[in-house]
Amino acid sequence: MPSGTILLFCITIVDMNRSWKHYLALMISVCLWGSSFIADKIALQSFSPLFLCLIRFMISSAVLLIFRLGRKDFRYPDTEDMKKIAAAAFLGISVYYAIENIAVNMTSAADASVISAAYPLLTILTGIVFYHFRPSRNQVAGILMACIGVLILTVSSSNENSSLAGNLMMVFNGFLWALYNYLTGRISRNCDNFSVTYLQILIGTLCFIPMLLLEPVSIGPVTAASVVALLYLAVCCSLAALLLYNYGLRNTDPATAAALMNLMPVAGVVLSALILKETITMRHIFGGIIIIAGVFVSEHKTGKQA
Repeated sequence: MPSGTILLFCITIVDMNRSWKHYLALMISVCLWGSSFIADKIALQSFSPLFLCLIRFMISSAVLLIFRLGRKDFRYPDTEDMKKIAAAAFLGISVYYAIENIAVNMTSAADASVISAAYPLLTILTGIVFYHFRPSRNQVAGILMACIGVLILTVSSSNENSSLAGNLMMVFNGFLWALYNYLTGRISRNCDNFSVTYLQILIGTLCFIPMLLLEPVSIGPVTAASVVALLYLAVCCSLAALLLYNYGLRNTDPATAAALMNLMPVAGVVLSALILKETITMRHIFGGIIIIAGVFVSEHKTGKQA
């Protein structure tokens, strides 16, 4: 799907109000993020991790600025919302993506996508510890089912390209993503989705600049594939996915949104087969089915909470 079409689709879906559209927005964003690990691997062949973060989000900021100039109803949030937006931008964009790029550069894309399926559990744990969240029985059952599916996928995707340090970084990112969920979910409804996403990406981009001091910036041979991967990361995975995710997140609870993150490794495995020509085994299929089933179980409403 062309980048312009995806952007127009994002803007259209933001104006929709039915709950199923919120879930659809979340699922599309998660599938886009599932493909990002593959695009990261390709782009990292030409750009160092933190420099890739900066130019990726600079492009996203430039595209958003064009849309921002065309909106006459744009208004800045109040002080309390601005604090939450800034904190979410720093933790969920700057630190999160910096660590992700470093981790993906150290481990395999398959391992990175599989580990991301543990994020719902980390989100619920963060909610229990810091936000007094009480998960339902179905949410707990769905997360456990998803973890079983992840274990099956992990066995089939483990390889010598894996790195313990890289994998641990991906696990730490799960806690950052949980905090992003809760911070963004608590921004008042007076601040529209476009404004939240615009300010988060702008602040996150600015925070990447001092981070460049942490690594020697390097640019290798720039290929057509790495440029396409960079543009895909900037427009689809950063901009379109975040617009869709923020829209869905602000109309569902953080644990529900995080549960849909279980679709990420499924998307990663399928796209690895289509793009990288990797073989899909019965373990991939079986694990993917269990993960998807876990998502639906966690979404099934009951009258009694756990």
